[in-house]
Amino acid sequence: MSKITIDTDLGKVIGTEENGIRMFRGIPYAITERFELPKPYPAWDVFDATQTEVDCIQYRTYHDEAGQFYHEEFRAGKTRDDWKFAESPMTMNIISRADADRDPVLVFIHGGSFENGCIGEDPYGTSTEYAKHNILYISLGYRLNIFGLYKSGNYGLHDMVFGIKWIKEHIADYGGDPNKITIMGQSAGAMSVMDLMYTQTLKGVIKGAIMMSGGGAVPDMAGPLTPEESDEIFWSKVRDKAGAKSEEEFKAMPAQTIHEAWLECARSIGTVRTQQPGIDGTIIPKMPSKIMREGSYLDVPVIAGVTSQDFMPYIIYDIAEGMGIIRAFHRHFPVWGYMFDKELPGKKYKAFHAADLWYMFGNMDKSWRPFGEEDFKLRDEMVQYVTNFVYYGNPNGGGLPFWPSLGVGRRKFRYFGDDDRRLIGPVRSRNKEWKTFLRDKGPM
Repeated sequence: MSKITIDTDLGKVIGTEENGIRMFRGIPYAITERFELPKPYPAWDVFDATQTEVDCIQYRTYHDEAGQFYHEEFRAGKTRDDWKFAESPMTMNIISRADADRDPVLVFIHGGSFENGCIGEDPYGTSTEYAKHNILYISLGYRLNIFGLYKSGNYGLHDMVFGIKWIKEHIADYGGDPNKITIMGQSAGAMSVMDLMYTQTLKGVIKGAIMMSGGGAVPDMAGPLTPEESDEIFWSKVRDKAGAKSEEEFKAMPAQTIHEAWLECARSIGTVRTQQPGIDGTIIPKMPSKIMREGSYLDVPVIAGVTSQDFMPYIIYDIAEGMGIIRAFHRHFPVWGYMFDKELPGKKYKAFHAADLWYMFGNMDKSWRPFGEEDFKLRDEMVQYVTNFVYYGNPNGGGLPFWPSLGVGRRKFRYFGDDDRRLIGPVRSRNKEWKTFLRDKGPM
């Protein structure tokens, strides 16, 4: 591995190059004060992008999570000292081929229940698989938990919009094509991707979207209180738990104090409304159900997938299927659905929530699992479908089995699993989802 230096509009950047692949870690795209919108990160003379990236303060910042399923799956052997945390975590990892020249861009938004997650996680954080397919790949960071969600400010979503627009403006300096940007997310990241399509904010900025195990589901509320009144009850309890006598005092408290107060309240009295993005009048202007019915969402082609042992897989499946049907009704760009049903080697659950990350990004050498020939074959197929989609807005081509889009009378998903079937219909999908979710019990 050797160090390289490139010139950008914002200053020189030092990265690394190995086997024809360049990697720039922790490139900052914005900065912010607590509970405020992102602002441009100032230009630099020289930025060292060979160091550990900065991520948002979260559970693992203050607590030992060793032994938990996803720690052992995605960051086994690592400790809190292997990460850097801050309230202003707007950084990204940029990975490309050494001679990238207007390569299409794939931007990944990680999951973690809007509470946790880092851009450098083992399955996707330093993936070189797409660079090998002449795609510039980015893992994008954003604010989480109370820092991203306070009082429905949707600060994390604002970070994503700011970051994606930063990419369009500056990615040519790294060899990317600013006119060919596809966004992709998993779990909460997939929900975020769908949230970003509820307005025209990214119109002309992105060309496609991929959602893995998630879709937008901004909750409504019935009862005597308005959503705003209900939310304020929760946030006032968080401020009380932190010991703040006023809003101003709360905003000035140490980060750990407000994070731990939020965490305790979220675990005990929190609602879905206070733990994910909500209607803010800008990024999410109104109830998504109304947006979908009237067809005012951002019209770009979409891939939406689910794992058979996912968290509530039948709901995620129905979201993807419904999205395909309503987009076909509006004669908008199509949706392609997939089901991941592969039992990973090494056992311990079957196609659990996030199991498809290893295959979709190909970073299998970082896993403890003994992946073999069949796993690599499936990885190559899934990566090629995504590559086609990033290049052409359609996953088909390159000799791959045909993958039909969803619509009225077209309800079959592409099947990625342990048998030879290529497509799977709703009845068989529902049976498989119920059996694996209820019988085998995933880690969610």
